[in-house]
Amino acid sequence: MLLQRSVYRSYALTLLEKVRKPTLETLQIKDFIKDEKLLIGRVDEFNNPIFPLSRNIVPLQGSPIGPQSLLALDFVVAAFTAMKSKFDRDFSAGHISPNSPVLSELSAKFGYANPLTQYDNYANSLQGDFLLFVKKRGRLKRIRDFDSFLPVFLEYVKLRCKTAPITRSMYLMTRYLHPRSSGLVIEVWEGDYGFDRTKVDFFYRQRSFEYFKNLAYSYGFVIDKNVPWRLVADINSPQMKPFIEPLYGPGATATTVLSLAFGKTYPDDIPSLVEMLVNFYNTVVDFRSRTVTKEPSATSTEHSSKTSFNRCRRLDIINRERSSTLEVLAAYDNSMWLDIYARIRNVETSMFYSEGILQNVVDNAIDLNNSVDEPTALGYIISKFDNVEHFEGSLFYDITRIKLSKESGVTEADVAETVRRSVQASNFVIY
Repeated sequence: MLLQRSVYRSYALTLLEKVRKPTLETLQIKDFIKDEKLLIGRVDEFNNPIFPLSRNIVPLQGSPIGPQSLLALDFVVAAFTAMKSKFDRDFSAGHISPNSPVLSELSAKFGYANPLTQYDNYANSLQGDFLLFVKKRGRLKRIRDFDSFLPVFLEYVKLRCKTAPITRSMYLMTRYLHPRSSGLVIEVWEGDYGFDRTKVDFFYRQRSFEYFKNLAYSYGFVIDKNVPWRLVADINSPQMKPFIEPLYGPGATATTVLSLAFGKTYPDDIPSLVEMLVNFYNTVVDFRSRTVTKEPSATSTEHSSKTSFNRCRRLDIINRERSSTLEVLAAYDNSMWLDIYARIRNVETSMFYSEGILQNVVDNAIDLNNSVDEPTALGYIISKFDNVEHFEGSLFYDITRIKLSKESGVTEADVAETVRRSVQASNFVIY
């Protein structure tokens, strides 16, 4: 499968008219699992995770109003509507073959997928995984109340974050999130993403595909190489500008769109994290609200001064009660949440600051929270962790690997450590 995918990625574009040698990308077709392209519409210019604001998400023309509506960002809808009108005119004029298996019509099949809803579903799915961890690791006896639950949760985080995110901000930067969550994507077919033969036969080999990719580009879209029926709005494209400016003002740029049509995730990271914690704790309570354990009890007789631990046992009864998000938020101050949040981010982003540096980050965040406000404190923590250069697959990571490959005895662990130290150094600021 790996070899077949490598052949596809190298040779699929050679089926185009003007491509004569193995090519990874063209002007109109981009590889969105290469370098940082995966994060388009997910991070702003400072690598802060973002999500489309609901006020800027609108139905596509002709889509029914309601839960089944096909949605996208407002300027994306405007561009696609104009593109479809052009396609329909050209089809009526006989410029497009009616025999194409897919491209004999142009209609949206999939649009925006709410990233916040996806995260909520993901967080809910972890509850069973956490309960399994508690049972298998024998941690049930440790959980008497919410306070004693927290160390167990942090232990779970260290294990879980090796393969999966915990916070909402991190979730939005992973492959767990569907690309359509950016609001910049429209798909015009319902094909199988993993079936490369269909992509080749139904798209790259079709004469209509040349027309399709050129039409898309002329309206500010690029095509996803690995999903050739997926259109991705390029907010830097001059062709997209006529659809952006009427909605975001004359001279609006990509920066304008990212600041007005998107919101940052981190201001709500702690409330969503607290909600997750409460749900995890309540899952344990619902599983077993009362635990009775027998422990050896020291006894002695009036005839002997020796202590015996075998003759009787003391019952230890644990009664657990459900809690609510409001109760938990009222019981703990922001300093504790900032500490937990920073420690989770340190693990899930694989930044792995030393304990000394991490504690310094926490202390500074608490100071900012007390002297300024919580958003400022969170913004400071985010500045230490929301980098993408240390993610494997990033351009910086690949460049570092190439440089170190010239040295003998270098391993992948050496590459990861070099990249991580470089990114940690770039995050240093005078507080």
